[in-house]
Amino acid sequence: MNNQILGEVELKNASISFKGDHNIFFCKKKGILENCQIRFTGSNSLVFIDENDYPLSLNMRLGNDSVIYIGKKCYTNKTSFLYATERKHIFLGDELLLSFHTYFRTADPHILYDTKTNQRINPSQSIFLGDHIWIGQECFLLKGTIMGSGSVLGGHSVITKKIVPSNTLYAGNPAKKRKEHIFYGSPEATHDFHQEDIEKAKVYKEKDSYVYKED
Repeated sequence: MNNQILGEVELKNASISFKGDHNIFFCKKKGILENCQIRFTGSNSLVFIDENDYPLSLNMRLGNDSVIYIGKKCYTNKTSFLYATERKHIFLGDELLLSFHTYFRTADPHILYDTKTNQRINPSQSIFLGDHIWIGQECFLLKGTIMGSGSVLGGHSVITKKIVPSNTLYAGNPAKKRKEHIFYGSPEATHDFHQEDIEKAKVYKEKDSYVYKED
């Protein structure tokens, strides 16, 4: 009851469903959701999608009191999956590039306990990503992940409870630092480059465009 869809959204083989109460789905500008499901399975949760020119393919599930924020000019290649549950949140900044089938989870599906103390050992945590980040194919970004702007996560990586500094490449399972002082430039793919495109791409002309300073 009292659930709201605000702003303008076009659904292409997509759906928004509500199970709880007082949930809000909001698009700042007319957005397109394609080949995905948005499910509010709890109450008092929010999805906020900023201005995006491309259709977004994002399967989302929100439990109680959770927020999923999607920034401006993000791009999804096939469907990614975002699960914000147990009163935790997923914040994705501007100009994110999400490759095939990336996963974001704030919680483990089941609770683990210490055998000696009976205390829970896997509490849930929110996930925060800055701006202009490239997430490779089939990555898992789990609870407590924080990625600084300009960073990259290599394909098939698994990362949890880790802070990735800005302009740093992490990769592997578990993900580890592989290279510093990097950024990706244009979101344009190189698959169909001609020789002149390859030559032109050897040096990025817009100096410091995606070099971020820690703050």
